[in-house]
Amino acid sequence: MEHPVDKAKDVVHAVEHPVETAKALEREAEEGSSPRTPLIAITGITLILGVIFVILLAIALTLYFVYGGE
Repeated sequence: MEHPVDKAKDVVHAVEHPVETAKALEREAEEGSSPRTPLIAITGITLILGVIFVILLAIALTLYFVYGGE
């Protein structure tokens, strides 16, 4: 079991270097040998779909209000 201080240092490092963390997670998911692989893949897909949803919602609301939505 990892010591709590070591876990805290890992979290701080991940927050300080998000690009490196994302690349490391991508490599980990590509290898597929980690038990975290499904969670990493599902999180990535959820984030992408969330961004698409927000963009479509913004376009729909803009069109609704521009063309006389009441």
